[in-house]
Amino acid sequence: MRNIIREKRRLAFGYKRITPITIRSFSEIIENEIKELQNDNNYSYYVMYSVDATDNTSFESQSHTIFDENQIIENRVVRKITMHFYTLDNSKNIEIQIVHSQNNENLENFILVSGDYPNWVNGILTRLSEIISLSEDQPKFNNSGYLIFMVWILFNIVYFRFTSDLINHSSANSWFPILSILGAPILSAILLTKLSNYVKSVWPTVELQTGPNYLQKPEENRKKAELIFLTIVIPLVLAFLYDVLKSNFL
Repeated sequence: MRNIIREKRRLAFGYKRITPITIRSFSEIIENEIKELQNDNNYSYYVMYSVDATDNTSFESQSHTIFDENQIIENRVVRKITMHFYTLDNSKNIEIQIVHSQNNENLENFILVSGDYPNWVNGILTRLSEIISLSEDQPKFNNSGYLIFMVWILFNIVYFRFTSDLINHSSANSWFPILSILGAPILSAILLTKLSNYVKSVWPTVELQTGPNYLQKPEENRKKAELIFLTIVIPLVLAFLYDVLKSNFL
């Protein structure tokens, strides 16, 4: 048994959009390590690449050609990619896992590098982390709940401003005041809760942008979210500002 203290470093990442180019860049670093071993006439290594698609199909290969252009990752929507490389003497190890994640609360997106040589470990991790840093950022919506709550308050202020005269002039036996006072806040709260969940699905913590463009649901849903913002939120803000200006200056 070797009396060696190995260095092990793990880098978890989030709020990124991972494209096929990023995936191939990861695999190229592993392939370069394999070439170095082959040049030294040392074939004592193990490598495995795997792809899990959303249509319940999975693929494995010991060749990085699994990530070639116009092949699997560009023809299917992928939910998980893993890469494993290690030498049989356990002196070098690289593990990469990428998962399309809504929250990534379990830190399931990570890079793990370990080995006998600290310089090698730090060098590989630096190169892999550079690939992550160069990938497109995903907007953070950690406080989306507060934003949704503010929209709910704004909606009800505007709503009751415009319906207050109707409520005040309704007859005592009319159902309209009760429906207006209770129905609108409850209905708007339900709708905005659904909107909050929708926002999280539109901007996942880690987004795997694979497959044809027409199958990339987050991208398509972002366009719908922008439309919702333009047709609901902005008119609410404008109505509120108009009401304030009307009450104080007109």
